[in-house]
Amino acid sequence: MDIVFNEVEHCYMPNTPFEKLALKDISINIPSGSFTAIIGHTGSGKSTLIQHINGLLRPTKGSIQVGAFHIKAGEKKVDLTGLRKKVGLVFQYPEHQLFEETVEKDICFGPINFGLSEEKAAKRAQELIEVVGLDQSYLHKSPFHLSGGQMRRVAIAGVLASRPSVLVLDEPAAGLDPEGRDQMMELFSNYHSENKTTTILVTHHMEVAAKYADQIIVMHNGQIEMAGGKTLIFEQAGKLESIGLGLPNTVHFLQQMKETFQLKSVPAHFDVAEAADFIAQLLKSREG
Repeated sequence: MDIVFNEVEHCYMPNTPFEKLALKDISINIPSGSFTAIIGHTGSGKSTLIQHINGLLRPTKGSIQVGAFHIKAGEKKVDLTGLRKKVGLVFQYPEHQLFEETVEKDICFGPINFGLSEEKAAKRAQELIEVVGLDQSYLHKSPFHLSGGQMRRVAIAGVLASRPSVLVLDEPAAGLDPEGRDQMMELFSNYHSENKTTTILVTHHMEVAAKYADQIIVMHNGQIEMAGGKTLIFEQAGKLESIGLGLPNTVHFLQQMKETFQLKSVPAHFDVAEAADFIAQLLKSREG
């Protein structure tokens, strides 16, 4: 599903002393089937932006199109049930959204609420509990008797149970150690590849953005500062650093080489092996 923002603004608490314009003139097209990372500092507008995709927030100006669904500023009555069935949103700490007596009931809640029979929802729960790396014995346990990591996996299964066409991830690996973060991101990457979803990831980890995304949106002060393919974005190292954003480690290292050896340009390699090959070729050419 294509996602199109057209001149979108969002103002919190308008016409009050606490009024804040969080999004300013946002126009962007996120192609169907793409994996897009949104990066930027805290307060740059990342979370505000993605909460418009399933209608949690409404634009105070402009419009948003998600596939066949349209949300326009000023519309009073909008049926968002169909949209929210298509758009799955995973928050920073999705385990905080668990509330049912058993893991199975929690996973089944969304599909049943969207009209799926209890039998089919239970079958889907059996499939998804294994997709998120747990076995079926967990289905009959209370989610509140699980570890934090297990609870997060159950909550994610609950989001995936509605089989969304668009998967929106708001720092889904927050609070996890590097190994847990890698496992979580591999889960989403595999789901994206197998189901051809349009996946949108908010992250402050540059290595994660570089490894998994094919498109990058850079947010700054409520506006889109840069947007495009990840190679194009990370090759503009100076511009990223000027707004206080870091670089993936391999890109940062190659930029330091560029300065040390006074090179005209260096490619934005994201893989250690690719970076090593580039360095080897560079040294070989200088020896020659």
